[in-house]
Amino acid sequence: MGKYKPGDLVRIKDGTHQDGMPDHRVGMIIEDGHASKSYSGPYTIVFLGSDIRLKFHEMFLEPFTSS
Repeated sequence: MGKYKPGDLVRIKDGTHQDGMPDHRVGMIIEDGHASKSYSGPYTIVFLGSDIRLKFHEMFLEPFTSS
């Protein structure tokens, strides 16, 4: 089981590039791909304020906390 679950707010780590990703890099997990029993992901992220959906492995995610 993975570190994150659907509904969690996350930020894509600095240095991670994906075409179409908004500058704010903040989104909500809407799906865990469950690639296998021992591997969770990739996670499908919908970015706040948009309908952009992209997939990321958990190593590129960090919990979102407001500053």
